[in-house]
Amino acid sequence: MLNYFEMAASQIGTIFRVPRENPELVEAKLAAFTRQVPMMYALVVVNTTALAITFYGTAPHLLTVYLPAAFDAICVIRILSWLRARNTALSLSQAVEKLTGSIIFAGILGVAFTAWSLSLFPYGDAYSKSHVAFFMAVTSIGCGFCLMHLRAAALIVMALVVVPFAFFFGSSDNVVFVSIAFNFVVVIGAVLFMLLGNYSDFEKRVNSEKALRIKQAELQVLSDKNFRNSNIDSLTGLPNRRNFFAELERGIVNTEHSSGGLLLGILDLDGFKPINDIHGHHTGDRLLVEVADRLRAHLAPHVFLGRLGGDEFVMFSDQLLDPDAIVEAEESIENLFDIPFEIDDITVSISCSIGYAEFPDTAKTAQDLFERADYALFFAKQHKRGKAVRFSAEHEADIREASSVSRALASADLERELWIAYQPIIDAETQQPASFEALARWKSPELGNVPPMSFIVAAERSGMIGQLTPLLLRKALEGAATWPEHVRISFNLSAVDVASPLSILKIIAVVQQSKVKASRIDFEITETAVMGNLAQATEALNALKALGARISLDDFGTGYSSLSCIRELPLDKVKIDRSFISKIETDSAARLILRTMLGLCNGLGHDCIVEGVESGEQVDFLRKEHCRFMQGYFFAKPMGIEQVGDYLASVQHGVLAERTAS
Repeated sequence: MLNYFEMAASQIGTIFRVPRENPELVEAKLAAFTRQVPMMYALVVVNTTALAITFYGTAPHLLTVYLPAAFDAICVIRILSWLRARNTALSLSQAVEKLTGSIIFAGILGVAFTAWSLSLFPYGDAYSKSHVAFFMAVTSIGCGFCLMHLRAAALIVMALVVVPFAFFFGSSDNVVFVSIAFNFVVVIGAVLFMLLGNYSDFEKRVNSEKALRIKQAELQVLSDKNFRNSNIDSLTGLPNRRNFFAELERGIVNTEHSSGGLLLGILDLDGFKPINDIHGHHTGDRLLVEVADRLRAHLAPHVFLGRLGGDEFVMFSDQLLDPDAIVEAEESIENLFDIPFEIDDITVSISCSIGYAEFPDTAKTAQDLFERADYALFFAKQHKRGKAVRFSAEHEADIREASSVSRALASADLERELWIAYQPIIDAETQQPASFEALARWKSPELGNVPPMSFIVAAERSGMIGQLTPLLLRKALEGAATWPEHVRISFNLSAVDVASPLSILKIIAVVQQSKVKASRIDFEITETAVMGNLAQATEALNALKALGARISLDDFGTGYSSLSCIRELPLDKVKIDRSFISKIETDSAARLILRTMLGLCNGLGHDCIVEGVESGEQVDFLRKEHCRFMQGYFFAKPMGIEQVGDYLASVQHGVLAERTAS
C-alpha cells in the first residue's frame, strides 16, 4: 500500500515538475509557452473587463473597478514581460525557473479569478449570474488551450476553476445552474482529454527530434571521418578537389620560400555533356578516365594533375614560367584532343578550354590564383572555346568590379538596403493593372544604386542568392498584401533557385507565411535558368504549381531552346522579350515575327505578355493581334510600394484609359 502511494506521489510530481533532465523539452516548452501566453493574458483582460462592466453599478466598486483594474494591469505587465522575453536566450536553469514560476503564477491566477468571479455572483440578476458562469467556463477553457504545452499550469488553472464551479453551481437550488455545472464538467473532461493527448504528442515529437539530432550528429562524425580519409577521385584515380587545394596551398608556400613562381591551369571539356546525355553515364565515365590517362601520360612528373569534379581537371607546376614554354605546353595539351577517343566501339571527339593564371604575377594567395584561373576558363568558354586563355590585366579589372559588388553585398544590411520596385502589367481588355512585376533593387551605401544584373549575378556566384530570394520575395509579398485581391504579383526566380530543392522549399515557406494567396503569384523563370537541368527545373516548378502559383517563361525568344521550353515546362504564361517589339513600327519582318510568336502562345493556350511597350503605335498593333497583356514604360515605369497605391487609385479613375486612347 505504501509503495502504491509512493508511486502515485512520484507520478504526480512528474506531472507538476519541469523536466530539467531534458533540456530540449524545456526549450520547446518555453518557446511554445512564450508564443501563446501573451494571447492568454489578453483573453483574460478582455473577459475580466466584460464581466466587470456587466456588474458595474450593482456590485461594489472594489469588485467592479479596483480589483479588475489590478488584474488587468498585472496581465498587461505579464504580456509585456513575455513579449520582451521572446528574443532573449536563457540558460537551462533560467528556463526551468521561468516555467516553474509560471506554474506557480497559474495557481495564483486561478484562485484569484475564481474567488473574484464567485464574489460577484450574489449581486447580479439572472442574466448577470449567467455571465459569471459563462466567464468562468470560457476563460478556463481558453487558458487551458493557451497553456497546453505547460501541462502542470493548464491542469492547475482548470482544476482551480472547475472544482469550485462544480460545487458552487452544482449545489444551487436553480436547476439551470445545476445543469450548467454538469455540462461544464463533461466538457472539461473532453477538453482535458484533448489537451493531455496534444501534450503527449508534443513531448513525443520533441523527443523524436532530439533522437534524430543525436543520430545525425553520429552520422556527421562518420561522414567527416570518411571525408578526411578520402583524397583520391574514385573514378579516375587522380587527386580530388580537396587534395588539390591542399597541394596548391603547399605549392604556394614553397614558391614563396624559393622566390619562384607557379602556373595554374583549369581544364574543362567542351562537348562532354552531349556525349554523356546521348551515350549514357557509363560512356561518359569511361571518357573521363581516358582523358585522365591521356593527360597523365602526357604531362611531366613535376606537373600536379587532379580532377575538380564533373568534366573539370586542374594542373599546376612551378617549372613552366618561361613564356615560350607556357605557349608550347598550352598547344601540346590542345593537340592531345585532336585525336578522337575510342570507347566501346564508339568514336567520340571533344576539345578542351583552359584557363591559366600565374603566381605571384596575378595573385597573391592560392584562393585568388584559383579564382583568376577559373575566370580565365570562363572567358575562354564564352569567347575562345577550345583554346587556352591566360588571365590578363583586363580580366583583373572585370573581377575587381565584380568583387566590389560581391564584397558590398556580403557586408550589406540586406533587410534595409534591398527594396522592391513594381511595374504594372496591363490588361488591354479592362485597361486596368492585372499584375505587378516585382523588380529587385539595391541601394548600397558604398556603391550607390547597383544594377540588378550586377548584384544578382554576384549573389549567384557567391552563393548568397539563397539569402536574397526569400528576402526579396517576402518584401514583394508584403507589398502585394495591400493590393486588391484581383491584382497579381510576378516574381523572378534565378537559375540557382530552380536548381535547388532547398531553395524551392524556402520559397514555398515564404509564400505560406505571407498574407498573399499563392493563386495570386506568378513565378517567372528564363530559358537559361532551366536548360542546365530541365528535369530538376520541371520538378521545382511543379512544386510551385501544386502550391497554387502560376509559372511564366520570361524573355521568350532570346534563348536557344524556346520551343522545347514551352513544350516541356509546366507553363501558364509566356513573356515575349522587349527586343521583339522595339522595331515593329518600321520593320515588317519584326511585325511578322511578333505576330507568329503571339499566335504560337495563343495556340498553346498560354497567356502572353509583351514586355518593353513604349508607344501608342505598339499598343495599337498588339491590340489588333489580340494580345491582352502588356508591360512597359508607355504605361508606367517601375515604382516604389509607396506609389503603387496612388497608381491604382489613378487608373480606377480612368487615367490609364485616357492614355491608351490617346
